[in-house]
Amino acid sequence: MTKIRTLDGFIDAPLSTIEGLVEALRRNEEQQESLRGLHAEFTRQIVRKAGGVQQAAKILGIDPKTVRAHERAAGVVMVVYRGRHTTKIDGDGRVYGEVGQGEDSDGQLEADRKWFKISPGHQGTLLAVVYISDGTVVRVREVHNGPWEWDQDGEKAALPLGAPLTTAELAERFPTLPFTLGGEHPMVRGKIREYISL
Repeated sequence: MTKIRTLDGFIDAPLSTIEGLVEALRRNEEQQESLRGLHAEFTRQIVRKAGGVQQAAKILGIDPKTVRAHERAAGVVMVVYRGRHTTKIDGDGRVYGEVGQGEDSDGQLEADRKWFKISPGHQGTLLAVVYISDGTVVRVREVHNGPWEWDQDGEKAALPLGAPLTTAELAERFPTLPFTLGGEHPMVRGKIREYISL
């Protein structure tokens, strides 16, 4: 029997069987995800110790945009879909959706940051939220390192979000994000949220 080699040893499954190949593929995917996480964490530490992205880029001999991409390689963004007919106030009186007060308003920030049914496991990996209204990317907010607030049931979170990113900030901080402000991204019927890996 031919053993399948992985980064941490061998899999005792015949290479000639579909089961063996699937097992090897799954193990490889887990290892790649783990390595991406380590790579991102090492890069973040270098950026902190170097005093910023520009300084880290000089030390590493790579472009600052590449440093940013490496920092976020293990992260995800949450994409929130909204439509023009979305109710603006829920049963508890919470305002959400596009509130019509301007993107930089406190009202829009409150509507953007809460409440999301989201796994606590996303803390540390959720890096930004993309807001799409009627098929157009209207806003992207970065998730800051502050504490997450949870509702009374501990099921829904209010996120520590920053101001809407400009086009230049979006390109600099999230160079691999497949969205542009004002760009089209059709809504999928019935889908209100999804996660995209960076």
